[in-house]
Amino acid sequence: MAKRPTRYDANLPKNLTYRRKYRSFYWRHPITRKELPLGQIARRDAVGQAIEANNYLEQNYLPSTLIERIKGREEVLTLGSWLERYEVILDRRDLKPNTIKIRGNQLKMIRSVMGEYLLSEIDTRQIAEYLESFNAQGKGSMSTALRSVLSDIFREAIVEGRIKTNPVEPTKAPRLKVKRERLNYDEFKQIYLAAREQPQWVGLAMEIDLITGQRREDVVLMRFTDIFDGRLHIEQGKTGMRLAIPLDLRLEAANLCLGEVIERCRSSHASDYIINTTRRSKNGDTSLHPDTLTKAFVKARNATKLDLGDNPPTFHEIRSLASRLYSIEKGEEFAQRLLGHKSAVMTKKYLDPRGKEYVLV
Repeated sequence: MAKRPTRYDANLPKNLTYRRKYRSFYWRHPITRKELPLGQIARRDAVGQAIEANNYLEQNYLPSTLIERIKGREEVLTLGSWLERYEVILDRRDLKPNTIKIRGNQLKMIRSVMGEYLLSEIDTRQIAEYLESFNAQGKGSMSTALRSVLSDIFREAIVEGRIKTNPVEPTKAPRLKVKRERLNYDEFKQIYLAAREQPQWVGLAMEIDLITGQRREDVVLMRFTDIFDGRLHIEQGKTGMRLAIPLDLRLEAANLCLGEVIERCRSSHASDYIINTTRRSKNGDTSLHPDTLTKAFVKARNATKLDLGDNPPTFHEIRSLASRLYSIEKGEEFAQRLLGHKSAVMTKKYLDPRGKEYVLV
């Protein structure tokens, strides 16, 4: 037999009900449909609180008559409802698949905590408390990322006339201290030597990354067919930046030439991917997953006797090492162009040794 739905007592104010089983009063929010327990209080007190809550909503949020709706009184929105509209806005931005995935997870987190809040009633204090919950857990990067997303969410709401101010703007992003250690060239050489105990592609991947300065996601997608007119052509997956790197590019500090490294890769296998494994996937693809590069690098790094602290460098730090070496040999502008940065500010971050190297006087 189907469960009988809860009926609201006609003798009580609307949205208020009394449950005999628990001997408690409950008030249901007419917008979010969430019930709030009032506890085992006197009937008179429960009625008074319900009337007060109903009047507050009717005066501030709910158009009580049809004529008010026709006149265009602002529709009440919860943050969760607005996020549905915001997701449509995101779809129009032509974001990268990985960015869409990350943004979806972030919106899910925000919706789970603040989805039932009225959009127009969310204030800076609520935003600050939400972000602080991550800071208290030592998740400063998460807090910073969510602050950026929340700011964009409310900015779009302002554009469409849903609200007038952005409650995120007065908050401050936490100052993040990057914990991962930088990699210097001496450490790179020791890890490279340890990588010889692994398949040949591990050391070749380290060489390719050092000579080109590209992200691991771009390294694994490099193909021999991308080489023409004496250059290796790359379209960066993260930014869409298109680079044409000459094969005669040399990094003197490492005694590497791009063309020579590529030829060693060509002689090591018969695949179209410059860096690949002999193992094939179900569709016959021999390309590597970016995480495979990281895991192989970590294995080689751990095989050395290097003391690299509590947060040792990963494969990605080869990109920073390349930028610092090229900056010394060819200047910061060349390093910026090679890394594919539109802003010199971003390149400066990669050039920062984080106290790893001495300042030459």
